[in-house]
Amino acid sequence: MSPFEPAVLRLALGGLRLPLDHSPDWLLRLAAERLGVEPARVRRWEILRRSLDARGRRKPCWEYRIGLELAAGQGEGAPAGTQPWPPAPPLPVPLRRRVHSRPLVVGAGPAGLFAALRLCAHGVPPLVLERGDPVEQRVRKVAAYWRRGDLDAESNVQFGEGGAGAFSDGKLTYRGKDPRRGWLLDQLMALGAPPETRFDARAHLGTDRLRRLLVGLRRNLLAAGCTIRFRTRVEELVLEEGRVTGVRVGGAPVLGTPVFLAPGHSAREFIAALVGQGATATAKGFALGVRVELPQAAVARQQFGSWAGDPSLPAAEFAVRARAGEGRDVYSFCMCPGGVVIPAGSEADGLVLNGMSGAARSGASANAALVVGTEPEDWGGEPLGGYALQRHWEREARRLGGPRGVPGQRVADFLAGRPSRDLPASRCPWPPVPAPLDRCLPPFAGAALREALPKLIRQLPPLADGLLLGVETRTSSPVRLLRGADFQSVSTPGLYPLGEGAGYAGGIVSSALDGIAAADSWVASLDPEEEGT
Repeated sequence: MSPFEPAVLRLALGGLRLPLDHSPDWLLRLAAERLGVEPARVRRWEILRRSLDARGRRKPCWEYRIGLELAAGQGEGAPAGTQPWPPAPPLPVPLRRRVHSRPLVVGAGPAGLFAALRLCAHGVPPLVLERGDPVEQRVRKVAAYWRRGDLDAESNVQFGEGGAGAFSDGKLTYRGKDPRRGWLLDQLMALGAPPETRFDARAHLGTDRLRRLLVGLRRNLLAAGCTIRFRTRVEELVLEEGRVTGVRVGGAPVLGTPVFLAPGHSAREFIAALVGQGATATAKGFALGVRVELPQAAVARQQFGSWAGDPSLPAAEFAVRARAGEGRDVYSFCMCPGGVVIPAGSEADGLVLNGMSGAARSGASANAALVVGTEPEDWGGEPLGGYALQRHWEREARRLGGPRGVPGQRVADFLAGRPSRDLPASRCPWPPVPAPLDRCLPPFAGAALREALPKLIRQLPPLADGLLLGVETRTSSPVRLLRGADFQSVSTPGLYPLGEGAGYAGGIVSSALDGIAAADSWVASLDPEEEGT
């Protein structure tokens, strides 16, 4: 900048409200009025965050937080009511030297894919190994499972390109402050994510849009020099003197280091194999329960009142939470507006449910998990004991539902401890079968849910007429593979456990950022004297 140019203040300003039908272009005028400056002094501005304010009896509106670059007068400080708007972090820089060994990425969910993409940005394209199919073939496999119960144990709702998030609402919620989030969002936008992805407080992609983005992401990875092998199930690590030198596939070694491990929260046999090889793990609490299905219109009336039905409003969402006896939290999770409940099993003898929405969220039903928190003490504290707990209740749910059914019970009947004589229609691909849900829940979970439901209904009255479907067990991993501040396993050098399956994230954005941060950490650790020329 020339010394004759005015200084620039980078400011963040929040609390700017606009009616739903007003263009964001009005924000510049509102911000200038708030700051008491002429709009011409604003050199650049952008939306940092947008959230829906539907509180009270007033008409819902959008509330914005924006960033501005303001030409400052000599000695002028930041105006009152503003905060600094930090600059974007520097972009990844390609390594100048060739490394000896090609990195391996195990798993093509968000953590694995974005670890791979970040490695490519550093000039070190990895080999990606994924047990399931590319997303196009995977969608066909899942459709066959829903239609006929034909489960492909290697490629299903849990396994395959995109991970479990490929069959979800595609939420991009993130409450952390990792500055790499901007780079992640830039990649999504370049792949075709809508503009509001960058700033919506409740941004989502929807399962349909997310699958299209995955195809584009794969093309970008391949163009950057990455190799991706699908239908490649990693069985265990290859170790030399305790250090990872690769992985074993079909009994044969695939050499490469480091190994960025992003297997997803359902890779039970693989995680057990790693623990058997000496990877240090600890048990971790998770949540389990049921899903509730109710009319989307009822949720909209509850949340928006007389403005429900306004086409400028987004699909209504809800979040409820209560404390039950023994101090257990009971709360809604993975709420899917206008979505469907889906069978999401990865083992033939078990049933687990999830929720899924399209980008438009235009379905007639809403659904969410209602789950109860667990702690390792609930299964004796063994590192792998949470898997056994999940499996047991998934098998009970499959037994109650039959070959292609889902155990269901009306909320009122569950509270009264009586079976439902009939069940309302459901959009779930497998029809609900009347069954007492206590029989597919741990006793502590059934009791906590029954105690908390009246409190949840007071927060959201339409829940009283909801349909409960069982069972939801895979909210997060019950195992954590211990790692240090450098993201490397504390017991197995060269292994970088990542994402939900390793116990370090929960959702698309946090998992992707975990992969990105791990790639950066490894690149930063490289000693130039040990690199090739």
